[in-house]
Amino acid sequence: MLGSKENDIAFVTVGTEVRYPVIVYIHGESFEWNSGNPYDGTVIAAYAELVVVTLNYRLGILGFLNANPAPHLKARVANYGLMDQIAALHWIQQNIALFGGDPTNVTLVGHGSGAACINFLMISPTVMAGLFHRAILLSGSALSSWALVEDPVNYAVKLAKEVNCSIPEDVAKDHEAIVDCLRQTPLDELLNADVLPPSYLSAFGPSVDGVVIKTDFAKELLTYFKPSDLQSFVGSAVNANMKRSEATLMPRGSNPYDLLFGVVTSEALWRFSASDIQAGFEGERRDKIIRTYIRNAYTYHLSEIFFTVVNEYTDWERTVQHPINTRDAAVAALSDAQFVAPLVQTGDLLSAKPPQPGQEHTGPRTFFYVFDYQTKDGDYPQRMGTVHGEELPYVFGAPLIDGFSHFPRNYTKFELSLAEAVIIYIANFARTGNPNDHSKQESGLAASREKNRFRSIVWDEYDAVHQKYLEIGMKPRLKNHFRAHQLSVWLRLIPELHRAGMEDVVARHNLFRNHNNADLYDGAVRPDPLSRVSYYEPSADLFRRRNSSIQLESPTTMDTLVTTCVSVVSSSNFNHQTFQNQNSSADTLASLEAAGYAAYSTALSVTIAIGCSLLILNVLIFAGVYYQRDKTRMEVKSLQQQQQRNQANFEAISKHGHYHIGHSQSTSVMVDVEDTSAMMLANAQQDINTLSKTQSHLCPALSNSLKAPPSSPNIMMQSNCMTLPKNSGGCMQNYSQGCMTLPKNTTLMNNTANVIAEMQQQGIVQPPNGSATMPLSVPRPPPPPKVKSPPESQPLLISHHNNQGKQTNMRVPQAAMSEMRV
Repeated sequence: MLGSKENDIAFVTVGTEVRYPVIVYIHGESFEWNSGNPYDGTVIAAYAELVVVTLNYRLGILGFLNANPAPHLKARVANYGLMDQIAALHWIQQNIALFGGDPTNVTLVGHGSGAACINFLMISPTVMAGLFHRAILLSGSALSSWALVEDPVNYAVKLAKEVNCSIPEDVAKDHEAIVDCLRQTPLDELLNADVLPPSYLSAFGPSVDGVVIKTDFAKELLTYFKPSDLQSFVGSAVNANMKRSEATLMPRGSNPYDLLFGVVTSEALWRFSASDIQAGFEGERRDKIIRTYIRNAYTYHLSEIFFTVVNEYTDWERTVQHPINTRDAAVAALSDAQFVAPLVQTGDLLSAKPPQPGQEHTGPRTFFYVFDYQTKDGDYPQRMGTVHGEELPYVFGAPLIDGFSHFPRNYTKFELSLAEAVIIYIANFARTGNPNDHSKQESGLAASREKNRFRSIVWDEYDAVHQKYLEIGMKPRLKNHFRAHQLSVWLRLIPELHRAGMEDVVARHNLFRNHNNADLYDGAVRPDPLSRVSYYEPSADLFRRRNSSIQLESPTTMDTLVTTCVSVVSSSNFNHQTFQNQNSSADTLASLEAAGYAAYSTALSVTIAIGCSLLILNVLIFAGVYYQRDKTRMEVKSLQQQQQRNQANFEAISKHGHYHIGHSQSTSVMVDVEDTSAMMLANAQQDINTLSKTQSHLCPALSNSLKAPPSSPNIMMQSNCMTLPKNSGGCMQNYSQGCMTLPKNTTLMNNTANVIAEMQQQGIVQPPNGSATMPLSVPRPPPPPKVKSPPESQPLLISHHNNQGKQTNMRVPQAAMSEMRV
């Protein structure tokens, strides 16, 4: 491509042993820089009896320049870096036997961008069957946001402008002119051109060229999910009625390669500066970082996706978010988004279905690990998590020889045994496809004398249902569902939020508020994909056409999609006039958006008004209920206080003596008088004096009895008289004559004389000659207030035998009975 340097770019280095499995390592770190030379395979080759091959391939502009805007229509090779890797695999098949390697047992190992390249080779139609047989993906996947360049023509045009190459008016038709001009440009000018990609993306990397890479699988899975396109990814038929979110739920099977993949705990930690790692940062900086990634990685409903991610990675149990915790949340979010979730999704798509109970596993195997050990003498402070690439020294056996190249030095004894275990796992997988086959039980190296904690662990296979994985750390153990909740957000919830929506929805609905404000982001951002032409993805332009009658939701074959693109897309879609038309329609979009916002505001106002009215009504109802309850409570309390006062009055009366109404030949009456009511006592005395004057023959000693109370309330009377003590029980025990107890209510005494006078007029009460029986019958007064006391089972007033030996029953009003019960 560039004269004399063309033949010096691709070369291999080989470490030899005789007739052993072959491991081919593809370096990563970036699509624009790095080399395979620092990765010395001598240690792992000697220790595990393998043939290790490391290779270099073209990077950056030389390896991945793509100016073809319509690769679906006119395919042209653009992924020269991947073609170098394919050429190296062909060379290995032809020559590795001369170095003692087995060409029928080749395993590809890649880290980061190298793992993404291997993933592309696994699904590329250009790769012939048998070039390799197994794959080990270390922290990289073809589904990551940085793995595939979405708009390579845009960067090709920028590069051409930087080196003063002319841009044709019709890029779709004359894009070869751009490539021809760049081929005539010196290499130094190309490398010094200032073409920077947006943050978390790549400018010059693998892209859809129609030859090596047919489809943008990540975008199809995320936005459209055409099952027919997914068939080439998984190598088998896929249900056309499948939903996008089910892509990570059901295993697809039929992957021809054994697969081992893994991640570390803090993949994205290397993206942060030393000050950020030491001191952390606040939530505003975290929001900028996440917002930048979401804008560059997604197209639709950016605000909804942003708030979903922030909500998931916020520790809501903490009242105050410490800067260190905020930093850890941002690292975890970027790690899951860029490395963990894409790689786990790749494992779900390529892993076989779990066998039924009683059946043996057949076909390729899949294994998953999580490296969770931080080197003691590493580059990052302890307890920060395992950084991206920190497992590589153990893969190449650096602790076994105290380090080499750019790897750390001074390893501990456990780190030596850890490196030995990792090498054994990789060697077993490269040899048989199963890392558990410990064919080499005893090692000749001194490092094996350290107790190996991994020999007793059985590493189970991975499938999309159980998701078992091996945690490699201080305490190795087998677990399942790594970061299940966080990965479900990236693999299930966000794809549903990323729906394109209806065709008549305003495009600005998908953008952030103040979308082009630079203060919202932390790093470079890409232009709005809905306002620019997508050169190589005409289906996106078709989807935005409101008048298009073609449905892109469920195409059945890839040929249908290509035919659709041919019938609709023309070269005029990619000229400068297209951009002018898009700019002129901005006012129309703004007016439509304003109208939709007004209707939304009206509906929202009505809803709020109804809600407030219902809220006020509920408040009034509750106020009335509580008022009625308080009122009832006060009434009950008042009744209780009245009862307590009555009880106190009763006890006060019981402390005073009795006043007698008696005669030697007649009935004697004893009345309890309340001292607390002087007026009522005076009235009672006046009524009794009047009764004594008019009926002196009934009880002549009435006045004398009222003047001086007796010394004892219980006095035995010789004559037939009625005694009224304050205690009816005492009356029943101490008197042999008929007796009667009146209530303590003094108002009843005011009516006693009137009742006796009326009884004399009616002939009921006879003159006191001692020979007549006086039946006392008092009319029943109105019923008193209800008192919570048990009813009396027997009459309270019983007249004992008189002088003639006859028994007389005397009744007392119900009010008196109630008072006596109190």
